[in-house]
Amino acid sequence: MDAGSARRPSARQHYWDTLRAALMLLGIPYHSALAFQAGGWIVATHRHAPVLDYVAEAIHLFRMPAFFLVAGYFAALSLTKYPPGGWFRARLTRLGIPFLASLVTIIPLLNIGCELSNFAPAQALESWRNLSLTSGGYWVRHLWFIIVLLYLCGATALAARIWPALRTAPLPEGIDRWAARRPLATLLLLGIAVGLFEAVTIELFYAAHLNTTLPQEILRLDDLLGALPWFVLGLALQRAPETLAAMGERRAGVAALAVAATALALAFYGHSWPPLYRFVGAGAAMLVTQVILSVARQSFDRASPVTDRLVRGSFVVYLFHVPVIVWLALVVDGVGLPPEIGFVVVACGTLAATLGIAALIERSPALSLLYSGTRGAARPRARRQVMTAVAAE
Repeated sequence: MDAGSARRPSARQHYWDTLRAALMLLGIPYHSALAFQAGGWIVATHRHAPVLDYVAEAIHLFRMPAFFLVAGYFAALSLTKYPPGGWFRARLTRLGIPFLASLVTIIPLLNIGCELSNFAPAQALESWRNLSLTSGGYWVRHLWFIIVLLYLCGATALAARIWPALRTAPLPEGIDRWAARRPLATLLLLGIAVGLFEAVTIELFYAAHLNTTLPQEILRLDDLLGALPWFVLGLALQRAPETLAAMGERRAGVAALAVAATALALAFYGHSWPPLYRFVGAGAAMLVTQVILSVARQSFDRASPVTDRLVRGSFVVYLFHVPVIVWLALVVDGVGLPPEIGFVVVACGTLAATLGIAALIERSPALSLLYSGTRGAARPRARRQVMTAVAAE
């Protein structure tokens, strides 16, 4: 056994699965708030509540940064168990098949709902046909996350293939111990570093007008720049057991700073220089991520039927939730509900509907392969639970 393996915990830490599922499920209130925000969204509603702009942005500040950190953690964990090539091929199956299936089934349904919110049926169909032929972003929509995750997994597998020691190499013990003993300083330094990286690289990307091309609408390289430092942090955290333990402790001071930093970011929202907002937002995301990581570890580090159901269904919920939100928002807006009530109805209805869809898909081997990249219904229950855990990693 190498030194890195000796320092890493061997027991499965269930809270990482729960945290990942929760971050995916947070897409429901996030996109439901966007449907009724004053600034408008892909579906045109007629009743708006400015407060929902801030609800959406508060979730957006930390949700995807935390998710990519979790993804990096699982990537590092999986590479200690599986060869890089085999692991990446499994990721291609797990992510690539649902991505392609969603492109030809879910995304067209989403887009036609968006067009019907703006035009009469004949005009909506013509606009849908035209944009389907000319806009890359029109096809990607919320699936950008899969594209970026495949970039990061592919780069990680390639690095581990070129430098095999990376599969098990721990973070240097001195750095691990220093960070564990100074968690607040570590969070602040990391927040500054990530904030500067995002502020500079993304601003340069936009300044060069690289975000205006058709290939970029599909490739989403600006999103890759935003996700990269968080994914790398997740890789490092999995190889730093003392820091991981320290970050799993609840800290009132960090929670207070997280609230303050989030409030500051929301005060800047829409009223500041974009690089400054990215810098402040990264700091807030770093602090909030520690808070939710500690809550997950303290409260959800155990297996349970409810969390197992949510974990198994979260990816399918992610794929289907945006079109369900769009169509429910159309109905709710037509009924004339106040936007705050409409937000609650759409969010709750979407959660119920997509969990139901996930349960139905899990019963069919063919649908499971298409929309979750697994054949869940084809295995005995005990075998399915083991393989679901492996695929998730």
